[in-house]
Amino acid sequence: MEIQKNDTKINYKIINDSNEILKKLELGISIPIWSEFYKYILHDLNFFQAKSMIFEIDGDPVGHILIYSDMDNILYFGYVGVKDHNKKIIKYLIDELIKYAREHNFNLIRGPINIPAVIYGYGFMKEGSLDDLFAAKPVNPPIYQNLFRKSGFYVKFQEYTWEGPFLRVNPYRLTGFDFSEYEYFTPDSWDKLMKLKSIFLEINAKNFPDSSKITPNIGELFDNYADFIITYGGFYMFYFVRHIPTDKIIGCGCNLPNPFSKDAKGRYNSIVGYSYAVEPEHRKKSLAILMYGANSMDAWSNKMRFGSVVTGEAHDKGTTLMEKMVGIKLKRTHLILEAVLD
Repeated sequence: MEIQKNDTKINYKIINDSNEILKKLELGISIPIWSEFYKYILHDLNFFQAKSMIFEIDGDPVGHILIYSDMDNILYFGYVGVKDHNKKIIKYLIDELIKYAREHNFNLIRGPINIPAVIYGYGFMKEGSLDDLFAAKPVNPPIYQNLFRKSGFYVKFQEYTWEGPFLRVNPYRLTGFDFSEYEYFTPDSWDKLMKLKSIFLEINAKNFPDSSKITPNIGELFDNYADFIITYGGFYMFYFVRHIPTDKIIGCGCNLPNPFSKDAKGRYNSIVGYSYAVEPEHRKKSLAILMYGANSMDAWSNKMRFGSVVTGEAHDKGTTLMEKMVGIKLKRTHLILEAVLD
């Protein structure tokens, strides 16, 4: 397929082979595609049977977008990039994405969601955000979201990132808090984590609104994501809280390692607070303090000194409290866009 614009002929082709797609992804992402991440990327490409739309001028690649679905009526896209951020090529890319979605009977288009999201993240970066390299934090100029929105896309979800020193807090030494009915714990082996997997997924599914469930089929991707988290972080990045009187697990969360930053001794030194959920009947018990504090002690013992926390709101009680306690600041905002096809 091709289009003629100002004497410049733009063609695009679709490729299905995951190994070939892997070679093209760096054109559409700000985070490097290292060979050590290939197995995680290939897992998700194969799972979703993803395809790449490669845009070319005179045989040279000038643009890329990954497309995939979850056997539903939503066409997801990610890894969006155009050489020199050329406006005409971006506009053509968007037009062809919409055309493809209509021809294949999709009702919605949503993205960008780069898979695996735990490494490459999702959303177009909003102006004013930090643009340094960080796990799950793609960087792009505003021309992309501006052109997508001019083509009928709207903001489905905004994700806010708070960053700052990952300070160590011992929650059991804080005055005014009583955690005597709760036990914080982490698994210490793959088998133990797998036994907790269904509980982790259930608590997160129940306690996050549908609007915040951005990545499709997260349950089926858990093992792939967990392997990455443990390899570059550790088992302590998955944590749980048990209510002692009922012996029931009522809260959980997980962090992501940032493999793109190391200290002077070559040790990973930063962490992303990625998921946190507590059953409704146990909220307002300051369990966020227990979870953050206990996890910060584990993180410090693993040389983590810088933290990033993601939220679905610019300010809420938890982030306001954390801002006061440890000094984190709102540093990045990413936009997930969606379009309804008629």
